[in-house]
Amino acid sequence: MSWKRALGLALAAVALALVVWGLFFAKTIVSIKIDLPPAQPSKPAEPKPVDVYLHGDGSVWVGDKPSSLDRLVGDIVAQAGSPDKDLQRILVHENVEVPQDVYRAVMDRINAAGWRRIELDTRRGDPRPAARR
Repeated sequence: MSWKRALGLALAAVALALVVWGLFFAKTIVSIKIDLPPAQPSKPAEPKPVDVYLHGDGSVWVGDKPSSLDRLVGDIVAQAGSPDKDLQRILVHENVEVPQDVYRAVMDRINAAGWRRIELDTRRGDPRPAARR
C-alpha cells in the first residue's frame, strides 16, 4: 500500500469519526432554562414642546399660526406631539410689555386645560413665531 493511499484512508477515517461524534453528541446536549426578568417598556420619547408666543399688542400665536384666547387650548392640542398632558411641555415666549391680563388669561387657560409642564421665556421686544425667525 502506498503512502498516498494510507493517508487517504486515515483522513477518511478521521472525517467519519467526526461525523459520528457530532451526531452522537448533538443528541446528548443538555438544555438549560434561564429565567429572565420580564421586559420593561422603554421610556417614551419626550415630544417637542408647543411654542406659545405672547406679543406686546396682546396677540397670541401657537407655533407659527395666529390664535386667540378662545382657540388657544384647541390650537395647543393640535400642535402637541403627545396627548399625555403630564408629558407634553408648553413653552410660553413672552414680551415684557405684554399686558398682565393677557398673560394671566393665557396661563389660566393652559392650567385649566390640565398641562403642568409650562416653561416661560421672557424677552424684550416681540418674540417671533418659529416660521418667522
